[in-house]
Amino acid sequence: MRRSVVAALVAGAWLVGCGGAGGLPTDPNNPSGGLPGDPVNPDPGGPGNPATGQSLWPLTTGSTWTYRITDPVRGTFDKTVEALGLETVPDTNQTATAMRSIQPHLEELSWQVELSDGTVVRLREEDRKAGTVARVTTWSPATVKSLSRPQALNWSTASTIREKTQLSDGTQEEKERTYTWRVVAVNETVTVPAGTFTNAIKVLRDRPDKEGKERVYWLVPGVGKVKEDGERLEELSSYTIAK
Repeated sequence: MRRSVVAALVAGAWLVGCGGAGGLPTDPNNPSGGLPGDPVNPDPGGPGNPATGQSLWPLTTGSTWTYRITDPVRGTFDKTVEALGLETVPDTNQTATAMRSIQPHLEELSWQVELSDGTVVRLREEDRKAGTVARVTTWSPATVKSLSRPQALNWSTASTIREKTQLSDGTQEEKERTYTWRVVAVNETVTVPAGTFTNAIKVLRDRPDKEGKERVYWLVPGVGKVKEDGERLEELSSYTIAK
């Protein structure tokens, strides 16, 4: 996509900051499905953070993470996440890293891209049950999923996005949401089943439109997410980061 188009998307979508089956209709305001920034590291095997070579959200093909989930409704179980590599995002002409998450009751497939501002955005997500696509969600512009680059304490960014959801029965829903992200601590020490990490960055994600939707993430360079707390607790139990 030409930089002029990308720049227009950035100006119109970002408010604050550092700065198959079940496909959704094309967004008439964004027919090519452009990203709200310049993608970086087209080679997913390359370093995510040029300064250290260690990304806070590694997208290297073959990397895997296993989390112990403590859910107030479903109890305790494991979730595995794997970076599958570059793929064309369904219903678009874009290329992104496919990420697969498997839980006992659900499989999620999402497409993610690291941007030059140090964030990782999610373009599309498919929820699958018993091998069948049950829900497809897309965002315009692509919604922030995490940080890939360490940021200073109190760094923050906010965006308002249109979230489109389509269920397997053809039902569609579109909502406007605002998300804010803020670095609330640096050099945190956090202990999870995978070990003790002393250089974690603690990030708060909030949804001002809905109470009780706050999530806190602990991200470690070269490892990724080691802990998440909010609607449920996720703790890293093992991982392999491919080079």
